[in-house]
Amino acid sequence: MTKFMVTHTLPPKGFSRDQFCQISAATQQDPNVKCHESFANLTEGKVFCYWEGPRQEALIAWFKKMNVPYDSITKLEHIAEGAVVKDV
Repeated sequence: MTKFMVTHTLPPKGFSRDQFCQISAATQQDPNVKCHESFANLTEGKVFCYWEGPRQEALIAWFKKMNVPYDSITKLEHIAEGAVVKDV
C-alpha cells in the first residue's frame, strides 16, 4: 500500500476531542484506506495524518464520503524514525 501524509485545516476550536475520536475511529473501518496516526491541535484547527491506501483517489473518495476537509495529500517516499530512514 502507498503511504501518504495528509494535512487538514479545520475551523479553530470547531471540533471537540470527542468528534476527533469519532472520526479517528471511522478511519479504521474502511477496507481500502487506513489512517495510522493523527497529530492534532484542535484549538488552532490543524491536523496532520499518516495514511495508507492503494492510491490518492481512494483517500479523496473517503474524505468526500465522510465530509472531511483536507488541504493536501502527499505521497511519501521516505519515513524517518529517529535517526533511521526507511524507503517506503
